[in-house]
Amino acid sequence: MENLARLWKSCVLAVLIWAIGIHTVLASVHTYSDANSILYRSLSKLQDDSDRAWQVVFYKRFPLGQSDTIHVRLIGFPGLVTINHEQPLEVEANRSLFSAEDVTAPDFPIAHVGEYDFKPVLNQLDTDTKLTLILHLNSGDARLKIPKETALEWWRVASWQPDR
Repeated sequence: MENLARLWKSCVLAVLIWAIGIHTVLASVHTYSDANSILYRSLSKLQDDSDRAWQVVFYKRFPLGQSDTIHVRLIGFPGLVTINHEQPLEVEANRSLFSAEDVTAPDFPIAHVGEYDFKPVLNQLDTDTKLTLILHLNSGDARLKIPKETALEWWRVASWQPDR
């Protein structure tokens, strides 16, 4: 009887840990530099409205001698999604809809990766805006709700300036 109670408690604990882990947003911010540019990025793992996993990379790049760029790169699971690169990424914010241009290189061979110019969209948003990304796939749309913590991290990345 005692072993059955331990087993039951272990199962309940395992389910709770699993349930909490599903809704936890994993994010990190890092700076990278090479001979030609400096990059500051936020990396998150999110799920869309169909419970598909996505890696979301929001970054600001400072190429030497050029103006900075702010992009978001969305990476789906290989073989599970195919991004429609003829459509922009749509950003829903406070009942408004904005478009981020697809800047994925035309010869980029990976169908589950898309990159979008987020700078024009960001210039139209407030820091406390709830964001939902609408990504057009060949099999329909994927909606990714951006958690408040992640959105604030994006603002931190967007406002960052390198020490020169």
